Amino acid sequence: MSKLQTEIYSSALPDTPADFTALRESALADFLSNGYPHKKLENWRYTDLSAMAERHAGHVKDSAAASGAPGKRSETYTSEDSITLLFRDGVPDTGFDTTADGLTITALPTAAKQFGDYLSTTDDSSLSKLNLAFLDTGVVIEIADNTEIEKPLHIVFDNTSARSSYPRVLIRAGKQSSAVIIEHHTGTTASNTIAVTDIYCEPGARLTYQKVQEESAEAYHVANQNLFLKRDSYCDFLNIDLGAKMARNDLQVHLQDQGATFHTNALFLVDDARHVDNHLYLAHEAPHTESRAHYAGVMAERGRGVFNGMIHVFKDAQKTNSALYNKNLLLSKGSEINTKPELEIYADDVKCAHGSTTGQLDPASLFYLQARGIPKQQARNMLIQSFAAEVLLKIATDGLREHVHQAVEQRLNELGADTGLS
Repeated sequence: MSKLQTEIYSSALPDTPADFTALRESALADFLSNGYPHKKLENWRYTDLSAMAERHAGHVKDSAAASGAPGKRSETYTSEDSITLLFRDGVPDTGFDTTADGLTITALPTAAKQFGDYLSTTDDSSLSKLNLAFLDTGVVIEIADNTEIEKPLHIVFDNTSARSSYPRVLIRAGKQSSAVIIEHHTGTTASNTIAVTDIYCEPGARLTYQKVQEESAEAYHVANQNLFLKRDSYCDFLNIDLGAKMARNDLQVHLQDQGATFHTNALFLVDDARHVDNHLYLAHEAPHTESRAHYAGVMAERGRGVFNGMIHVFKDAQKTNSALYNKNLLLSKGSEINTKPELEIYADDVKCAHGSTTGQLDPASLFYLQARGIPKQQARNMLIQSFAAEVLLKIATDGLREHVHQAVEQRLNELGADTGLS
């Protein structure tokens, strides 16, 4: 970073209590020493952040752009069946009081000092450091030991102004606890979102965590997600990307003790000139751990997808059972997917599998549906929805599942008949 950029970023740090200011300054120094990830780095070779970085520097320099005048609100999905926390442009739109026993919700960054050790040690990436330096909104969710939270907790971050936001979610699931948590990003403007989610599952905890991203087609969205699973804990993880001009997800999972189990399903839909990059790192650090990962990508028009998944089995992680698969549909001649599932195994008594498939819609299936009077566009949509159904059916609530289903169907209808589908 140049001297001028360093001065701009340093002068823009938010005013906070001294202890947290020191944490911010340390995080900013780490970010400035490394800068934005670039395409010369192996894990970033297919994703260019230069346009996002330029926009972000403008937001930081221009206080008016940084705060952003409120714009059109998203048609944000909420449900009475869930406990909803809604943030609009970083400001809570709902209170933090809940009637759920054993559930504690604390606002960030006001409680950042209290949870500083968790916020500063989970991830060394420069984007996570940038999030910590400018942290402006988020929550700490604590689930007490031996507690089952009956209603899903639905956290919505809605961007209505052209600004950069730095949401953070910290989840601590206590021993033998159970909960469903949904993180939902929406927006209507050319915003930047630099998000971090940290999840700690204590022994025996069972957590369902789901993230849905449907920001504006002019938005940039980068997210770091870090999971730490203790003995006999279980996390069912879902990630769906339907929006943003460019989206990047870095998911790191650490299965730290025996019996830890992690399952994940993901869907990314890219069309026009959108770009979605998914990176997954599964670290089996102890024996008798299990993971399953299924990523499904749909690329149309000039849409570009990236998937890189790594199963890393440590030396002492005997009896590991892990599988990683990426399946993709290319719907147009100009669409593209770069996929690389990997294994790195240092134990000798394991069961691991990985693979990737990429193809087009089956012409025979399309003909079969048309022969029964179904219009071509509708038949295409049915086949694509069928491809995505394995992921969509995992959505925790009926209302959100229907919302996402309609969003996918609308995007498919917008593709029309001129997408080069065969």
